[in-house]
Amino acid sequence: MAFPLALANLETAVLDACAGEVEWPAQVTAGICAGVDYAIAHPQVVETLASDARSGADAMGRYESLIGRLAGFLRARAPLQRLPSAPDEALVAGMVGLVGDHLRIGRYERLAELRADLVLLTLLPYLGFAEAQQWANRVDQSDSPA
Repeated sequence: MAFPLALANLETAVLDACAGEVEWPAQVTAGICAGVDYAIAHPQVVETLASDARSGADAMGRYESLIGRLAGFLRARAPLQRLPSAPDEALVAGMVGLVGDHLRIGRYERLAELRADLVLLTLLPYLGFAEAQQWANRVDQSDSPA
């Protein structure tokens, strides 16, 4: 699958999930879960999207495009005040890197377990630990067997 189509499909999955939520933290949570689900369903595509600079200038451009677009989704409705931390691009790059690392070493079964940690990591600078942890706990609870 060509990069533009792969990126468009990932973005569609994330944005569709976000559209089903009203609150910003719920949108971020839904988007992260949808992105991880996309990675689980399409590991080869996500690996291509998450390629880093070691693969050459073209891959670096694709990587920067992915990070920039996903960071834009994050900041679109983010609270104006946040704790001092890394910029949104660094948060997104950390998420993409972590998912990509799991894909590269073949730990597909562990991707679903990352959802709550990624939600906590992403919401922490905006909401503080207690509220970010509540959102992460919701993800853990929704993944638990009934």
